[in-house]
Amino acid sequence: MTSMDPDLSRRYERYAVIAAVLLLLLGCYLVVRPFLTAFLWGSIISISTRGMYERALRLVRGRRKLAAGLTSLALVLILLVPIAALAVNLAAGLPDLGSRLTGMLEGGLREPPAWLAGLPLVGKPASAWWQSAAANPEKLRQELRPFLKPAKDFLVGAVGGVSVGLLEFTLALLIAAVFYVQGDQFRAALDRVALRLGGQAGLRQVAVVRSTVRSVFNGLLGTCAVQAILAMIGFWVAGVPGAFLLGMGTFFLSVVPGGPALLWLPAALWLNATGSTGWAIFMAIWGLVVVGGSDNVVRPLLIGKGVEAPLSLVFLGVVGGILAFGFLGLFIGPTLLVVGYNLFQEWMATVGEAGAPAGAVPP
Repeated sequence: MTSMDPDLSRRYERYAVIAAVLLLLLGCYLVVRPFLTAFLWGSIISISTRGMYERALRLVRGRRKLAAGLTSLALVLILLVPIAALAVNLAAGLPDLGSRLTGMLEGGLREPPAWLAGLPLVGKPASAWWQSAAANPEKLRQELRPFLKPAKDFLVGAVGGVSVGLLEFTLALLIAAVFYVQGDQFRAALDRVALRLGGQAGLRQVAVVRSTVRSVFNGLLGTCAVQAILAMIGFWVAGVPGAFLLGMGTFFLSVVPGGPALLWLPAALWLNATGSTGWAIFMAIWGLVVVGGSDNVVRPLLIGKGVEAPLSLVFLGVVGGILAFGFLGLFIGPTLLVVGYNLFQEWMATVGEAGAPAGAVPP
């Protein structure tokens, strides 16, 4: 009986090891899959708020667990409590919102404001449709009635989604607290892996990922906060009911460029329908110029800091990331594009140096 070739035997053993490693990785993925979203959010939060944790660490004289607890508590007060308050207010305000919409449909629309027809391109068609709807309230009710149930179902589903999001966000804060305490070990391990796989270029890209995530997170929160405050002021001045709730809704809708218009535009229409035409004009101008214009000022200022790529590339990553990955795409999209951009720049620099004649000085 002939013995097996040693080379063939080692090859089979190598295949068995590879299969065992793949099965192990698959098993680990199946175990952590339910927590993957919370894990990613915890990583993003810990990276973006590392400075807050380090200030707390200095305040408590190096006690890591206490500093992590204080930072997590601050994030709960800043982020989690407003989200929970919004979910409660939405759930309590749905019946009142339905009655208001029903009352507005029964009363019909008032005549359109004179300035509407003067708007370029869309002004005259919009004014004509408004006049037709105001003259025939029954037709307006028939046109809008098919959308009422889907809108109500959407709001109910949104409240349920916020509730699930609260649980995930709470878990993400716990994971972020672990990263605060063990952050140096995780960072050193990640740097070792990056150095082993990509050398110094790998280390640079890890630093790019950290700075990009931090800049996008700061730009996101800063823009949302500014637009929410400005919108809340506008709703309160114009006398729109539930100004605080609408302001909180603006905070979340500000994630998407143009999202706050989904709140201030219906508020302006409601003001006009109730006879407050002047306040409706104010609300429309405030929402379009002040709330919408602040996005073009605050977001570039905050996101542009610390990102080694053109700002247009970052915005493309934000929009494309949302379309591809959902809300987490806000961070995944720009991070992927910025890392890819930096790798391409390094590759081009390497090609340029390799192709330069001897003794030439690179530009």
